This record gives sequence, structure tokens and C-alpha cells, in this order.
Amino acid sequence: MYTLYYPPHPALADFVEVICIMGHDFNAGNFLSPVYTFMPTHTRFLCFYLEDSVKVKKKNLSDFEDHGRSIIIGPQVTPVTLDLGRKNVNLLVILKPCGLYRLLGIPLSEMVDCDFDATLVIGPEINSLTEQLMESPTSQERNHIVQTYLLQKVAQIKPILSIDLAMKNLVNAQGKISMDKLAAQCCLSNRQLERQSLQRIGFPPKYFARLIRFSEAYKFKERNPQITWTEIAYHFGYYDQMHLIRDFHHFTGVNPSIVNEKEIIHSVRFNSVVL
Repeated sequence: MYTLYYPPHPALADFVEVICIMGHDFNAGNFLSPVYTFMPTHTRFLCFYLEDSVKVKKKNLSDFEDHGRSIIIGPQVTPVTLDLGRKNVNLLVILKPCGLYRLLGIPLSEMVDCDFDATLVIGPEINSLTEQLMESPTSQERNHIVQTYLLQKVAQIKPILSIDLAMKNLVNAQGKISMDKLAAQCCLSNRQLERQSLQRIGFPPKYFARLIRFSEAYKFKERNPQITWTEIAYHFGYYDQMHLIRDFHHFTGVNPSIVNEKEIIHSVRFNSVVL
């Protein structure tokens, strides 16, 4: 099991956070389960599956579905269950908060809780990129290939706006910036901020802040399974444990007590990898 991070080329750095390559061999006798619940997250990314394909089961569906080798994942507010196969290698292009909108030019409010075969959104060129990534023998080469591809897209990227920087600040603050202060950082009225946030993030800014805090709290629990939810509620600035429970139930449909330490230890902790 490994996770590697590569910083983006300077020309990509205002919309790409990092390139992440992760691998898990579930045949290696490490007792990790290939079935994993991926919780809602504020992070947006492009995902390439380079070994076994990954199957997805969405809420209220009984069967897993194969969603292809290259996936664009829209803003997520409900958990999905992943079957990672027996040998899993993912390459993730982890984007800045507004990076997916800037790359695709599609309002993110139209992509909430959706994932798409990247070929249908970007075009058949993505098939050639995926094949190159699958055939490359090293992670370094794969990083070089995907960054070279993204550099060819720079001229088509939507221009950066002040809201893009402000939303990055909101993520860095774990969602704990007032909406008035956020609007001031963008030099926008609250109404203008909400309109731009729906387009570039997919959510109103206050809801996005709520999602950031939940996501960061859940990742903290994955990294520190021995920490209690009461301690986590305090650490992330929830009013009390019931406040955390309400948010947890809103984004997952269950109470946090269902996520136990033993289960986390035997999980691949995929949420924690996605920054």
C-alpha cells in the first residue's frame, strides 16, 4: 500500500492542488477490505483507475456499477460505496476549490452528486491519456504524463477570480470564516458571492463551509481512530457533540457511532488521501 504526492507545475498551481498516485494490493495479506464507503468531501478531482476497475454503489441502489477508467466526480453530498477490486492503482488530479469549474467550464451546480465518464465530458482524447498512464511503468512517468496533458489545457482554463482565492482560504480555515468576511475577500455582495459560488463550487458558500468542516472532521477521525467524536467536535469548532451528529447525519444518513475504530483500522482510508 502506498500513496505518493507530486506538486503541480507552476503553470498549473492556481487550479491544481496536487497529483496523487495511490496503490493497494488486496492480495498481499494485509487484512484491508477492498470495499470502502467514500464520504462526502469538499475536494474535487479527476480520477484514473490504472489496474482493476472500481465499481460504485450509490445510495438506495442494490448493485455495484462499473463507471469506467477515467472519472470526473462532481460535488458530493451523499456517501458512495466503492469496490476497489483486488489490485487498485488510482491517479488523482486533486483540484483547487474552483478548479473543476475552471477546467471544464460547466456550472458545478449541475453536477452535484454526479460522476461522469471523462470521455463524455472532455472527449475521446482522454482515452489516449488513460492508455498512456496504464502503460507507464513508474509513478514518476505517470505524473509527468498527466501534468504534460494539463499544461496543454492551460490556455483554455477559465480565468482566476477573487472568489477562487477566497474559497481556498475557506478550505484552509476548515470552513470557519464568516460569510460577510468571505464576501469582503471577494469584493462581492453576499448575493453576488452566492451566485458565483453556485457556479464555481456547486453550493452556496455557507453550505460549502459546512461541508468542509464535516469533511475535515471525518478525515481527522480516519487518521486518528482512537480519538472520540466528542473530542473531534470540540477540535473542529462544533457547538457541541449534537451539532456534529446533526451534520454527520445530514451528509451520511447515519450517526457517527456507526463508524468504529476497528472498522477504520481495516479500511484503506481513501477519504484521508484526498486532501
